[in-house]
Amino acid sequence: MMNRMGVNTTMHKRLGKVCLLRAVSALLLLACVVHAENAPAPGDSAQMAAVAAPADSVQVDSTDVAAPVDSAQVDSTAADTSQAAPEEQSSGGWKRVFYWPFEHIVQPVLNGVVYPIAQPIRYALDNGVIETAVDMITFGEKRNVLLYPIMNLKPGNSTMLGFTYRHRSVFLNKDYLVVSPQYFANGDFYGDLRYTKHELFGTRLFGGLRLRQYLDRDGVFIIPGTKESFVMPDSSTYIDLRTGFPLTEDGRWSLEFSGSVEFIDRSLPEKAQDSILVDPKFDISGRGLYQKFRQYPLKMTLLYDNLDFPFTPSRGSRMELGVRYVFVSDYDGLSNDELAKSLGRRNRDDFGDNGKNHDYMRTDLMFQHYFYFGKAETFHFSKKEARQNRRFYTDFNWDAALRMWRPENVRETLFERRVIALQYRLVDIWEMEQGSASFDAFPFIGTRFPMRGYKDSWAARHVMSLSAEYRWPIDYYVDGVLFDEYMMHAPGFTDWSFKRFYNSWGFGVRVRRPDMYWFRVQLGFHGLHGVNLVLTIAPEFR
Repeated sequence: MMNRMGVNTTMHKRLGKVCLLRAVSALLLLACVVHAENAPAPGDSAQMAAVAAPADSVQVDSTDVAAPVDSAQVDSTAADTSQAAPEEQSSGGWKRVFYWPFEHIVQPVLNGVVYPIAQPIRYALDNGVIETAVDMITFGEKRNVLLYPIMNLKPGNSTMLGFTYRHRSVFLNKDYLVVSPQYFANGDFYGDLRYTKHELFGTRLFGGLRLRQYLDRDGVFIIPGTKESFVMPDSSTYIDLRTGFPLTEDGRWSLEFSGSVEFIDRSLPEKAQDSILVDPKFDISGRGLYQKFRQYPLKMTLLYDNLDFPFTPSRGSRMELGVRYVFVSDYDGLSNDELAKSLGRRNRDDFGDNGKNHDYMRTDLMFQHYFYFGKAETFHFSKKEARQNRRFYTDFNWDAALRMWRPENVRETLFERRVIALQYRLVDIWEMEQGSASFDAFPFIGTRFPMRGYKDSWAARHVMSLSAEYRWPIDYYVDGVLFDEYMMHAPGFTDWSFKRFYNSWGFGVRVRRPDMYWFRVQLGFHGLHGVNLVLTIAPEFR
């Protein structure tokens, strides 16, 4: 079915209102996801102190209680109390005003929202479902093999079942194999095989091989500068080789080289009305649409990385500057017979290669930085800390909400064991001959760019984006995420305009280990235009 969507310009006219509403919504969502203050609730202070305080703290407290108190100290304490009473009364009023909305608005909404899922979460955490699942998919004496299912249960052609096999040191020391086949409800198939070897020939050099196969009858082409898409089935094959080496002793700076052979095979859709051939909006003669051709990309990438963990970083930066030149063969063309079979009429001439240079160059700049807040040494929970933290997400109560939002506790609530992650991206393509680059030269901007509030994707020549995430640990393997991201695209490098400025925001969870990413479930919004569910095994940031 032809999918045609225009850019919604109304959002730009109401940008101020939408941003204000988004800020208010994000503030309300913080009550649902941030960690509760560990101060004891009324009536259970003795129990909480015995559980949370170290043994030496309990001993010190008991000694203080047993020690005699002279009358001078009592008089002094009484005097201080009498002087502080008026101050507490005067400050108590504005404190009550501060957390009244959380007590009478946020907490009732929170209770209603979490009620249907609180018990399943409680059962999963109390019975160690996550830990048991990890043990079930981990194999080998060194626990270096992972085998687990992957799926997309969204109704329709995108319904998918598959599995992923990961094996470290499978053939040689410090090598890594990943195999991931996926089968779709409509008979489509995607296969991915990756192999990486570090310390090649006893040096600091590494090498990698990747094979990908697409059999996708629902593949699409997006007109550059828009979200307007047309069906173009994909049966392409990709073979990638890469190598690299560190430039410094600490390995923070490195240089990578890669080359690929891409056999592009795009065919006409089964229904003619799904193709761009029936629409005069775009000239397909110079783009290789519905044709076969080959591409030979060569890429050089300069990398800087001092992150503390690869998939759950909490400190440090990562920078990537890549330049890729793509050699493109002539297009095979489309015969009149093929067009007549698809369109049901013979009123078009053959489509052939126009003789232009189809080569293009792509530059990609990416910069990430992670800020860590909190007194704890690491962002990750230990298993003991995870068990203690589960009570907040399964036992919501009024006292916990009030303690969390008291003015004296807000700072620790919002900035204890928290990470703020920022990513900036700038992607540009440069055609060797105007209007002749192949259709897949244009970068896609969608949920994996990331632009998670939009279900559909853009294609553009020049794209710039800024993403911000607020992360906190929920459990041993699970993090919570609030995100806000902005994107702008342009037809030319000097043609940036806020007329093509977009924003999305949302929240969700990510499931991972410090050394391995598994999947994420997130809800994205753009303005007040509905919600987009993101369920994928791909990380938010590259």
